[in-house]
Amino acid sequence: MVKSWLVSLFKLFLRNKRYVLLGFVAVAALILFTSQIKAFFIISLLGVAATFSTFYKRVFQAPPAFELITLTVVAVSIFYGPGVGTLYAIVISITSEIAAQALDPFSITYIPPRIATAFVAPWLYGNGTGPVHNIAMLGMLMSILYNALQQPVYYYLTDIEKRIKGLYFSAMNIPLNLLIFKFLGEPLFEILKSII
Repeated sequence: MVKSWLVSLFKLFLRNKRYVLLGFVAVAALILFTSQIKAFFIISLLGVAATFSTFYKRVFQAPPAFELITLTVVAVSIFYGPGVGTLYAIVISITSEIAAQALDPFSITYIPPRIATAFVAPWLYGNGTGPVHNIAMLGMLMSILYNALQQPVYYYLTDIEKRIKGLYFSAMNIPLNLLIFKFLGEPLFEILKSII
């Protein structure tokens, strides 16, 4: 004798074949690719935060002295490797400029210093065993590296406005990144250590 609740469940599955199939595919993907899916979601979340951290440029038209790009590039490259950190740096450098409607010819100059940061940060930190153990100090060093590689583009221009913009950015970005890494970086690294 067939149980009536099984028949009704089977009919429900038949009526919603597409959703049942998608559910099975999702469960199979979670079982087979859990770490990759987790990495995708973590990197995507960090990317959204970094992209919209410079959104205020739409209103103020000021250099983005406050940004989460450096923090997230460092975190992604430390926890997922410099290759993934490089791809992340390229994508986020472009998407943050597009989101802030600040895309200009100088936007391309932000990418190589961020790539350098993606390669140097894991080497300096070394999973806590490298030469730099303090996350706030790591943030300050990565911010100095980024500014040392990117700001000469502005300093060598003859336009005084661009030079002032570069000087303002460096003077504000380095101390702000020290605070960002101290207050946001340390908890972020602890969360990522426990998740990964």
